[in-house]
Amino acid sequence: MKSAILIEEKHYKELTDLIKIFENFVAFLSSNIANDLLTFLSPTINFEAGDIAKLPIIFPSSPQIKQKIDQLTQECIDISKEEWDSRETSWDFKTNELLRLQKEHGFQRIEDAYNAYCNYWREKFYKLHQNEEELNRLFIEIYGLQEELTPDVPLEDITILKKEVKIVGGELVFNKAEIIKQLISYAVGVMFGRYSPDHPGLHIANMNESPKEANAKFHIEHPTFEIDDDNIIPVLEDEYFNDNIVARFKKFMEVTFGKEHLLENLRFIEEALGIDVRKYFYKEFFKDHIQRYKKRLIYWMIASPNKTFQALIYMHRYTSDIFAKVRTDYLLELIAKLEAKKEYLQNQSATTSSQRRKIDKEHRNDPKKAQRVV
Repeated sequence: MKSAILIEEKHYKELTDLIKIFENFVAFLSSNIANDLLTFLSPTINFEAGDIAKLPIIFPSSPQIKQKIDQLTQECIDISKEEWDSRETSWDFKTNELLRLQKEHGFQRIEDAYNAYCNYWREKFYKLHQNEEELNRLFIEIYGLQEELTPDVPLEDITILKKEVKIVGGELVFNKAEIIKQLISYAVGVMFGRYSPDHPGLHIANMNESPKEANAKFHIEHPTFEIDDDNIIPVLEDEYFNDNIVARFKKFMEVTFGKEHLLENLRFIEEALGIDVRKYFYKEFFKDHIQRYKKRLIYWMIASPNKTFQALIYMHRYTSDIFAKVRTDYLLELIAKLEAKKEYLQNQSATTSSQRRKIDKEHRNDPKKAQRVV
């Protein structure tokens, strides 16, 4: 161990210098000069390692210019990594951005958190853009190509926030729906125990780890949000169970942003989505989850062919008896409730035409067919 430490200390400076050279090379490869040279060397749709090796590398002779390149490059790396880590799919993901800003500023209205998000990331976006143009200018000077090239970088070429932002008339326009969907995805993670509002990063991510064990591991005696105990959350068109996903989402919003502005916050979310929360969960959430995780799903949807019954489960809390629990604790109970509702409506002498249509629809979508999924 001692010799390893001595070797590390002895070569630390050399290693640091190599990293800096590598980072400078990455900055050069991202510049207008490298792009034009590679296009000349290989006028095809892709570049090979041999094409990269042919690039003429000129290191700055001025220590001041080298230091400036180091600084700008590190800032670009830091911004890009922060943006990457703001997504659930990053190994270093900590928490949702709206919640991070809510905790930092004490916001109770989600609109305030959203506006802070836009201001924060707008500044990061333009800083990255400014740095890239300044790096271009420095490399153009190093190579003496002031007459041939300009340092300009189109906003569309900035590679962060591709899902959250689009460029309209030279201005950033934030995709409010995508930003809210990221919050909802995180909220579902909190419901299942994948994440916790009480600490950053993953909470339960190991098979056979119970919520109680996870809380103990992170020394949480009184959790802010109670994890779903049976790892089954119904996702239905109507509210048939107390622990349905919409009820849990409202509770999540209440414990994170507070009770005072709950209705206002839910309205803001629904305006951003363009549909109400229940319809989003019932029709769109799982599609978004598939797209977000590129079919490497974290949550699984158990559904009947006609979607009369749907329920989410979390893969890391899967147990061999979970499908039996879905059937006995939820599916059979839903069938009984639907049949009782249909019978009640049929017995009403004042049944309206819309109610009759609903009865007919539920009759066509016989809930007993849902038993086939389990």
